[in-house]
Formats: sequence, structure tokens, C-alpha cells
Amino acid sequence: MIRKNAVSGFSRAEECGILNGMKRIVIGIICIVALLLGLVPTAFAAEKEEAAVDYTKKVTIRLGGEKPDLGDLTDKSVKSRLRIKPGKLLEISWSDEIPVETVCFEWRDLSDCIELCQYDGEGTLLDQQTLERLPDHEITPLPETRKITVSAEVELALGTLRVYGAGSYSDPFHPWQETPEYLDYLLISTHPDDDVLYLGAIVPIYGAEQGYVGTIAYVTHGNNRVRMEEAQNGAWEMGLRYRPLFWEFPDVGMDADQSRKNTFQYDEVLRQTVRTYRQYHPLVVIAQDKDGEYGHWQHILTSKAAVEAFTLAADPAYDPESVEIYGTWQVQKLYLHEYPENQLIPDPNAPLSFFDGDTAFTVAKRAYKKHETQQQLSFKVRRYGDGNHPFNLFGMAAGVVDAGSDLFDNIDQTLFANYVEPEPTPTPEPTAEPTPEPTPTAEPTPEPTTEPTPEPTAEPTAEPTAAPTPEPTAVPAAEEPTAAPTEAPAAPASGMNPLLLVMIGGGVLVVILIAALIAVARRNRNA
Repeated sequence: MIRKNAVSGFSRAEECGILNGMKRIVIGIICIVALLLGLVPTAFAAEKEEAAVDYTKKVTIRLGGEKPDLGDLTDKSVKSRLRIKPGKLLEISWSDEIPVETVCFEWRDLSDCIELCQYDGEGTLLDQQTLERLPDHEITPLPETRKITVSAEVELALGTLRVYGAGSYSDPFHPWQETPEYLDYLLISTHPDDDVLYLGAIVPIYGAEQGYVGTIAYVTHGNNRVRMEEAQNGAWEMGLRYRPLFWEFPDVGMDADQSRKNTFQYDEVLRQTVRTYRQYHPLVVIAQDKDGEYGHWQHILTSKAAVEAFTLAADPAYDPESVEIYGTWQVQKLYLHEYPENQLIPDPNAPLSFFDGDTAFTVAKRAYKKHETQQQLSFKVRRYGDGNHPFNLFGMAAGVVDAGSDLFDNIDQTLFANYVEPEPTPTPEPTAEPTPEPTPTAEPTPEPTTEPTPEPTAEPTAEPTAAPTPEPTAVPAAEEPTAAPTEAPAAPASGMNPLLLVMIGGGVLVVILIAALIAVARRNRNA
């Protein structure tokens, strides 16, 4: 006789069978849930751009027809370089199987006479250009290009070469956007790293986080390619995405003799500052302390030039040559580091979504570490209240509008680089235009009837009958604007959140498994 459980009504064997079935179903549910959880990050990871494949060692590189030592081009040293003699061709070629998207050059010496040509696989010239005087170049080859050549009439020094496929890439190259003709803000940094130490709150907060368009002008680097590379790496770390400007004045120390100091002339710095204002039309300029922070004489001169250029850039009598090229320009507001009036103290501790919750202070400290040659010095990024020369203390020294409480307060919104003019509402126009048309037709009718009729008193009675003709106002033209809102809700139907799809699919599977569990239990019980 088989004994059955008084509560469940099943025998021991039946209970074991049900339990084993339940275990298998539970294990199945756990496996499916784990799989679904694994799919969630995969779905979102697909939205992020993957790192670009480095094809530098898979392409063919020749210098003057011979293969050069690629160690100088592919190592990470900022001192190594490949010398390209005048007239010699540097050739980079690849086959159809290599999907080249970007070719990056980093120059140790600047030159404005570099000629770059692109050829297809048959050797036909596709494009020829002279590269600008920049520390690095990122070239996007034409789809048909299979070879790029570089040459110059002077000796070139190429520090690094990279050939990338599709995707993102970083140090020492950055996919800069070209600096636009109109800027919301411009930082003037005397030396590479001054933009971080003393002006470092501006780019992370106003540029990266709030989306204002701007860049940094570095006054000095002494043609030091290492410092230029550090400046770009630090600026990118702060969230700058528009290519910085390099003025190429010499970096002269505080204790240098007078002959070296004479190589940094105030009049030349002032002229370059005015020309930059006129060329890039910044609305707001942020420069360094008028006392030079810790008293550096080059800081003092660049700050003075920034203030004087505020007026001179709008004066057509100053530097007529740049007026003819760019015209004049009036900067709206000028802020100086640690200026005592109209002070602005951006919050250094607010989390910034652009940096995944990191603060401007954290970002600036991280950016300063990109200036590797300066790490042995005693300089540090400091917040207001933490010590001397904080990176987030400014004051408005000049302006054509009131300072307000924030950097861009009281500036005409239509002047900003990303301003989009709102579309006019067409609602009143359709109803207003048809109404005048009936009135001219009503006026001519009484005039001919008044002359032959000796009794003008009867004619006014005819005019009221013509007055009801403004029936066009009753035409349902006002219903037309209602068509626009009905189309707007269609936009969200363009796609479904991948997480929602995963959750719906997981819920369906769980329901199916639970139904299967119930069915097994019933079958075993009926058996």
C-alpha cells in the first residue's frame, strides 16, 4: 500500500518527482534571468563608440622609397622623431582589405608648407592640399584613397604617426572640432597649464557641462612641442572639444636676463590678442590675474593685453590690416582671475553629468596631471577658500553689459553660437488676411448707386446688408494649427528602449515557466 501525505495528497515518490521538476524549472528561470541581465549592458554598450583599431603596423610606410625605422613614430616618447629631409616623400599606403578611417600626424616642429596628397590604388591623384601650421593633423582619407604622401621644402620632424580604423582614439591625438568663427567664450592662458591652475573651472562647467562654444589660446610655448602636447591633453581632459590656439610666443622665465625678456614684446602680444578677438568673435573673454598670480611678469603682460584689447578690437583705427581681414569686434564681458569686483565663483563641487558625476575640481586635478613636465613643481589646483590663486575665482573687469550673477548673464541670446531662432506661430495670420478682401468689394457697390439715386438715405440701408460678407472669418481655418500637435506624438514611436524589450521578454519567459510548473504539478497529481 502506497502511503500518501495527508496534506498534499501525494505519495513520497510523487512529491520527489514534483520537487525535482520544480528544481529544474527554478534553475531554468535563474539561468534565463542571468542571461537577460547580461544582455542589458550589452544592449547599451552598443550605443557607445568602440575604440579604433590601430593599423599603423599593417600599412606600408616608406621614406624616400625606403622603409624607415618605425620606432620613432610608434613609441610613446615625446622626444623621438623621424626627420624628413626637404623634397623627400613620406608615403603611407594600404590595401583594400584595411579599412583606414583616420591618419594622424604629430609634428615636433611646426611648419606651414607641408604638402599632402591622396592617391587611389592606380596612382591617380585625388586631392592635394597644404596643411595649416598646427602641432598635429587628423586626416580623413577619401573613400578611394589608398596612398597618402607628405613632403615639404624644409626639413620636417614627425614625432608620432597613427593610422586608425573607425572608432574613438585619444592621447596623443584628439578628434578636435575645428574652432568656429564665433565663440561664446575664449580663455587666454599665458603658459600651458595656467588654463588648468587658474582658469580651470570654466571649460568643465560652461563648456563641457553647459554646452557653450569656446576654446583656449596659449600665449607661449617657445615652440616646445612637448608642452603643446601636454596642453592639448590637459584641455581635452577638461572637456574642451574645439581645437586650441597656439600663439607661439617664447616662454621666458621670471629670472631671465633682459635680452631674453626682450623677445616677449608687449606690443606684439597686444596685436595678437586684438586679432584673435576679431577673428573668433568671443562674447566673453577670461584671462589671468592683473598681478600675475604669483607675480610672473608674462602673466601680467598678457592680462594687461587682454584688457586693452577689449577696447582696441572695436576700434577701426587700430591695426587696419586685421580690420580689413576680419572687421572689428566688441567683446561683451571680460573676466580676470581673482579680480576683486563683480566676482564670479563657480561651484567646484557640483557633480557634472558630462564627466559621469565628477566635479570640476576633480576634473581640473586630473587635467593638471597631463602636464607631466610640471609635476615636480609645487603648483596645485586649489578651490576658493583652500589657498592662494584658486581655479574658480573671477571678477568682471570690463563689459558693455552688466555683470549679473553668472558668466553669460545679460548677453543678447541671439549672439550665442548655438542660438536657434524660434519658429513664428502661424495661427493669427490665416484668419487676419481673408477679412480685408470682402471690404473693398462692399465699398464700390454703394458709389455707383448713390449718383443716380436722388435719395441717398435709402443707400445706407444697402450697406448693412453687404457688411455680413466677412464670413471668411468663420471659415474653420483656425482648426489648421491643431494638425501640428497631432503629428508630434508620432516621434517617440521611432524606437523602443532596449532595456524595456529585455524586461518584456524576460517577463513573458517567466510567465511561461510558471505555467509549466503548474502543469507539471497537476500532471503528477492526476497520475
